[in-house]
Amino acid sequence: MGSENAIREAIIIAGGLGTRARSMTGDAIPKALLPLDGVPIILRQIHVLAREGVQHVRVLGGHLGGQLEPALGPEAEKLGITIDVFVETSPLGTAGCLTTLDTIAGDVLIVYGDMLFDIDLAALARHRQQFPAALTIIAHPNDHPRTSDLVVQKSGYLQRLLPRKTPRDADWRNLVPAGLYVASDRFFEALVPGHTADMIHDVIPDLLERSIPIAIYDTPEYIKDAGSPNRHAAAEKDLRQDRVHAVHLSVRRPAVFFDCDGVLNEDVGGHGVVHPDQVKLISRAGEAVRLAREAGFLAVAVTNRPQLAKGLLDESGLDHVLGRLEAELAEDGGVLDRIYFCPHHPNKGFANEVPALKIDCACRKPGDLMIRQAMAELPIEKTKSIIIGDSLRDIGAGRKAGIWAYGVRTGYGLRDEKSYPAAQTEIPRADLVFDTVYDAVRFQCSYQDIGQALFSAIDARLSNAAGPLLVSICGRSRSGKSTFAHAVQRLLSEAGRRVLRLELDRWILPLEHRRPAMNAEERNRVELYPEIVRMLRQSGQVEAPCYDAASRGQQKGTTIYDARDAEVILLDGIFAGHASIREDVDMAAFVEASQQTLLNRFHNFYAWKGLTPADAEGLWASRIQEEWPRIDLQRTSADIVINLEEAIL
Repeated sequence: MGSENAIREAIIIAGGLGTRARSMTGDAIPKALLPLDGVPIILRQIHVLAREGVQHVRVLGGHLGGQLEPALGPEAEKLGITIDVFVETSPLGTAGCLTTLDTIAGDVLIVYGDMLFDIDLAALARHRQQFPAALTIIAHPNDHPRTSDLVVQKSGYLQRLLPRKTPRDADWRNLVPAGLYVASDRFFEALVPGHTADMIHDVIPDLLERSIPIAIYDTPEYIKDAGSPNRHAAAEKDLRQDRVHAVHLSVRRPAVFFDCDGVLNEDVGGHGVVHPDQVKLISRAGEAVRLAREAGFLAVAVTNRPQLAKGLLDESGLDHVLGRLEAELAEDGGVLDRIYFCPHHPNKGFANEVPALKIDCACRKPGDLMIRQAMAELPIEKTKSIIIGDSLRDIGAGRKAGIWAYGVRTGYGLRDEKSYPAAQTEIPRADLVFDTVYDAVRFQCSYQDIGQALFSAIDARLSNAAGPLLVSICGRSRSGKSTFAHAVQRLLSEAGRRVLRLELDRWILPLEHRRPAMNAEERNRVELYPEIVRMLRQSGQVEAPCYDAASRGQQKGTTIYDARDAEVILLDGIFAGHASIREDVDMAAFVEASQQTLLNRFHNFYAWKGLTPADAEGLWASRIQEEWPRIDLQRTSADIVINLEEAIL
């Protein structure tokens, strides 16, 4: 799009009595001049507009509006833009006031004067070209959709407006008008001069009734009302923590991709969720989404919805299901920036199926089209992004998209090998498996701190390493060693280092082949470790069996670990620092945790494996007696001992 289509004009609606802000303004200044972290909010708005290419700003003042021009004039001169101030003689509402202005040619941005925002106007202008309309509503999800105005859109255009004070009998998608609009001359022509009118209650419903097109622009950028004391305090906190420009579309940031059923909400079995009342959040799911967003990540759901293809749900029904999910998450502060869904299903034979949707597609996981679509539409930093899923399909989609893939033990708990598409050549493995989505997000937020000490030690050694640096990470079962190893792996990868993480658990002897008298080293096949290390050193390749922790059995096939190009090889396992290979390992780390923490994790882990509490308790007692003394011998020869209890669950 050329510069002739850029947004060069803006209107700031700064009238009103400022009733909500009166405790802060003392009714001595207009609310638009209320300082936000020391700078009047309207000046913050004008700075953003000038930076984004706006050349002319018209300010519509009201109560105490005579103070605006002297306050804005010097700043306009510094910024090289034109500012004209008009003061209403009588209030005409958020839309009626616009009729007092001269005719406007081309697109104009309309901004409410109590909004703190920082948005990419070039991207907005491109959207206007793609979705031409008399009015574009800039919208976003928020953390209180049930008490907000909502817009219902289809194919980029407004279908229905749901004012917050109108009773609703269902949850709708979390998409809220943000207090910014882009209007064309056709919009201004539709206004009635001199009449009091509100944008939400009067003008937009009138445009809808007259079939005048209204586009919806959904953005994850920062747009927040700062006009009440609580919201003003929250906006000041965001400014001080640099959260405002950090979510501008020009700033790439990691995404956390969430599966829904079995991860955010409980899996109900059968054909899945087909009614909003079936949506029940998994413990701390809302907190998990909130934690991700507070850390600066984009929160994106990617979900297979074959119920549409099977005829069990229509689009409106799905809106209510997803709307319920979004509303329930929001109750705990969890806001999803986007939800992408696949409506397809390849198998025919359902009574009310939709033929057009009964296809093989690239979006149904383990296909990665939904992830790729999100990456095309949002400023996602791929190398630090993750997917969290309960199904091997989720893991496969993450693998195909080239992002880290984490499993959870809720929902399917990664036990869906039999339903994994036969056309796929290999069943994928998760990089890590966590008890819940909250645990997975907590790791995503803290992995840099978790792995930093060993990463720094490895980085310092690499410049003097003649060949690949071999680093072992060992410790008692459930101490967090695999989590630690993966955190170090990620840090090395992000630093541009070529790293291979080799999981020695792949060689664990399947349960059916174990003898009652076997000790821990025999179960873990430690006798093979010297040969594994020798092969890594000499040929750079080793073939591993595929022990499956969930079933305690053997998966089909093998995995080739290829270290020929690696600068660092991380050996991950309870005996990775064993005496039989310690001299051949360049560095060793021992990970430990308190006995109570180990016990809690142990019971969660073996409940996932299907053991009864009594069986797990018996196994726990045997591990303490027989396994721990052998593992702990490695502690004395470790280069670093680390406790991650506070960092991981």
